[in-house]
Amino acid sequence: MRGLKALNQRLVALETLAAGGLVATVFVVVLLQVGMRYLFAYPNPWSEEVSRFCFIWVSMLGASLAVEHGAHFGFDQVTKGLAPRLKSAVKTFATAVVLMFSLVLVATGIILMALTMGERSSALNFPIAWVYASVPASGALMVIHLLAGLGRPAEGAGVDEATGVRATTGAGSSEEGH
Repeated sequence: MRGLKALNQRLVALETLAAGGLVATVFVVVLLQVGMRYLFAYPNPWSEEVSRFCFIWVSMLGASLAVEHGAHFGFDQVTKGLAPRLKSAVKTFATAVVLMFSLVLVATGIILMALTMGERSSALNFPIAWVYASVPASGALMVIHLLAGLGRPAEGAGVDEATGVRATTGAGSSEEGH
């Protein structure tokens, strides 16, 4: 389990770095596109594809990081008044549902990649399967994050009730994200 947690920490660092780089790339490419279009009346044929492909990847990496940090949509108002055992059961059920969804992402993403293996983008001549690779990659990362998080303290342990922020440092879920 310790090896999985170490792997998870490295993956979170890589995902964060990659997501930041992709956001910066989208920003620069869109800024370049706007400049070329309005200053020189010459739109780049490739910039729309680059920004779209980067945005797809950053969205999928962001979804994976949201699983890691427990930042996905939750029903706090529903679970807040539940007894601790029932709250734990609901959390376990929700984790199982997210795990199943993540496995579906992996399976369907692989199928999408296989279906688009021969296709290439029009402007960049880039393999479309690499764009769809974001789906199984994100699903696999979500699975790793969920499995690495199984040993984390129970929800509410070390959480400031007023802010919903975990008192300890490190990756983990906060009460407000569930």
